[in-house]
Amino acid sequence: MFCEKCGTLMTPLSDRYICPSCHHEVLKSQTTPEKKVVSKGDEKNLILIEEEKIAEPLDSDAVCPKCHHRGAYYLLKQTRAADEPETKFYTCESCGHRWREY
Repeated sequence: MFCEKCGTLMTPLSDRYICPSCHHEVLKSQTTPEKKVVSKGDEKNLILIEEEKIAEPLDSDAVCPKCHHRGAYYLLKQTRAADEPETKFYTCESCGHRWREY
């Protein structure tokens, strides 16, 4: 989710999203699924995908290297070749610190 005020990617916490730049807060219950344009073209070829999950899953085994809190949200991304494993990006539930695991 992106900040309405400055456009920065917001950090998810337990019940809200917080912008790391301007500190704007939005409750998760106030958000609606976003629609994203995947392909540009004329109106009948326009493809919209509705995002089903707003919050990232909670990985209870992850330990934050900064504050040592147990519990972090994560996101999987394919950053290398298709025959290699995905990269897991973590966000600490407590302090918002972000790190990755290959």
